[in-house]
Amino acid sequence: MMLTGGCLCGAVRYRATGTPEFQGLCHCRDCQKLSGGGHVGFICLPREAVATEGEVLVHRGKGGSGLAADRIYCPTCFSPLFGTSEMMPGKINVYAGSLDDPGQFQPQIAIFTRSRQPWDDGSRNLRCFETIPGAS
Repeated sequence: MMLTGGCLCGAVRYRATGTPEFQGLCHCRDCQKLSGGGHVGFICLPREAVATEGEVLVHRGKGGSGLAADRIYCPTCFSPLFGTSEMMPGKINVYAGSLDDPGQFQPQIAIFTRSRQPWDDGSRNLRCFETIPGAS
């Protein structure tokens, strides 16, 4: 599979190759604030599968697991592009909204459904997890 995408202004572009490990919707409060909506769609890939062109801005914070998580943006238009987390070392989550062809996104799971808003019905038919699968 080949995924391409980038930011709103075009300053950052990326190309991802390989088979996604999984695709899903995250309903955590951070992703709600990041997206300005009820969730963020993400495609999880090995970090080495994603090549970027252009400078990026990294914001480090705590993820829903309590471990460090990075959000990666365009420094010009501030479009969110990727996320990484200490919870999933060596992995990167490509944000589905940044894809050139968002139709390639096929969510299978929903995480942090404990924070899902009652008006956000997009994940009700997916395999749902209250937090992160495998987290204690």
